[in-house]
Amino acid sequence: SITMENGTTLTSSGNTPSMRLPRKYILSNEPKIWVAARGACEDAGLHLAKVRNPDEVEEMNSAIIYFLGEADSSWKTWNSNNWIWLGGNDLEKEGAWKYLDGDMVETWKMPWRKGVGKDNAQFLPVPGRQGQHALAISRWGEFDDSFHNNKKRMRPFACQCPGS
Repeated sequence: SITMENGTTLTSSGNTPSMRLPRKYILSNEPKIWVAARGACEDAGLHLAKVRNPDEVEEMNSAIIYFLGEADSSWKTWNSNNWIWLGGNDLEKEGAWKYLDGDMVETWKMPWRKGVGKDNAQFLPVPGRQGQHALAISRWGEFDDSFHNNKKRMRPFACQCPGS
């Protein structure tokens, strides 16, 4: 395990040596809201992760298992342990998804969570939640437009390794 200066711990799940070590991502099992997860990655000199194509979805799923362990079958779909924060967001303009470095989130037929989609903020005007503007990925590879600054949405998060 690695402890960053801000106190966030990045821990391997202790999987077998035969598992391929993820090259692009480091995950933290410390649940945070999206805004705090962004800050934790930045404090480590990194940024919240990008998932730009189906191969990276597969690599992210490997990283989730490597760093966080296997899913528990008792967890319900929206259990925070099933979702990982990524760096995509539409904070500047609803529906215009960008990563934190300004790169656009490519559509490449991203598998958005059915019935939820990629543009939820307009359908869920909940006072105090400030809309859904943050990208999360599930353990099974679906994406969700989620609340970026709500304490009920504390999740593990993925930082992007430098140069990847």
